[in-house]
Amino acid sequence: MSNRKKLIDVAKEKFIAFGSKHTTMDEIAELLGISKKTIYTCFSSKEELIIESIRALINEFKIDVEPILNSNESALNKVIAIYEVIFKYVVKFKPSFLFGLRKYYPNAYDAYKEITVDVVSTDIMRLLEEAKVNGEIRPDVDLELFSKLYLSDLERRLFDADNLFDNYPKEVLLEYMIVNNLNSLKPTTK
Repeated sequence: MSNRKKLIDVAKEKFIAFGSKHTTMDEIAELLGISKKTIYTCFSSKEELIIESIRALINEFKIDVEPILNSNESALNKVIAIYEVIFKYVVKFKPSFLFGLRKYYPNAYDAYKEITVDVVSTDIMRLLEEAKVNGEIRPDVDLELFSKLYLSDLERRLFDADNLFDNYPKEVLLEYMIVNNLNSLKPTTK
């Protein structure tokens, strides 16, 4: 494993667990048994390391989601399965991770938002459109509005006022935030 990959892996775990602002380059260097100067030979700044850590996290997520996308499940079941994976990742985040990005590392926060918005606007929307074509979703549903209301900016809803993961199991949050809302889109049976 390359030094750069090791740095990204260690930094990613530290940033997620303790926040980007509260994790120092000295701590990362100490964990790896290297000097801080060595880190700066691989990355020009802490923000660059944060951005690369976010990219690594998203790549791991995409690898976890690939089998779901290629499965024979219905489109709505795929959406639910993808959100199960999303919740598996997001539950590891400390609210300070996102707050620190937004406040201290705006370029890293923009990169994070761009990547996460892309996941919803491509894979999830494609699956919702497929579900609509297949009759799993009522034809009158505005998928773009639904996405903006219930699927986009999920982390903000989970962490802004209170860390909901501190008070509810991820399965309950998934049920209330995703599954129930998706079920409301299904055609009514008479």
